[in-house]
Amino acid sequence: MEILTFATGPYATNCYVIINDDIKTAVVIDPGIHARPKIDALLADKELTLESILLTHGHIDHTRDAEALSSSHGVPVYLHPADHIMLTDLQGGVSQQAAILFNTSAMKPVKDLRGMGDNDEINAAGLTLTVVHAPGHSPGCVMFRGEDVCFSGDVLFRGSIGRTDLPGSDHQMMLKSLKEKVLPLADKLAILPGHGPGTTMRHERKTNPYLQLSGR
Repeated sequence: MEILTFATGPYATNCYVIINDDIKTAVVIDPGIHARPKIDALLADKELTLESILLTHGHIDHTRDAEALSSSHGVPVYLHPADHIMLTDLQGGVSQQAAILFNTSAMKPVKDLRGMGDNDEINAAGLTLTVVHAPGHSPGCVMFRGEDVCFSGDVLFRGSIGRTDLPGSDHQMMLKSLKEKVLPLADKLAILPGHGPGTTMRHERKTNPYLQLSGR
């Protein structure tokens, strides 16, 4: 099992590709703008079949190339239902600046958009991931927790957390998610966030000021 990471777009959004060379399959998490050509090249080079696309939430910087990948490879896109509107109302759900930055006029609604809920299990190229619904940054924010790794999206960053001053954000809900969903995560987990460098749950528990505040 291999996890590749690269950042895309004006907000340097982390895209993750889970690769299983034994069964020649891959799963993509959060394909931002310009992710598609890189992923297509990787799949072709390693002769991999794309299984699915997982989205930690519906914000455009994490979802921009999801439809194009889904359509070209014939695979489903998984997103928490609370954020589905962000992929069905493409023009109404983003600011004018974001629409320009991400060229939303060239996007189409995802045809094979599927839901997922808290505690659902997903087989990601042989890696079992549990969906952890942790709203606050957006209503449908989730983390994907494995045995040794957690894809934390925009819930938890190294030394910080996701913004709660955006449309649809809720600061009190974020604090609740930090206390009830993030703090219980095992110290051994590697944390792979939606932006910035990776970290560990042990490190964040000791040093992240937002976790220390929410744990009181």
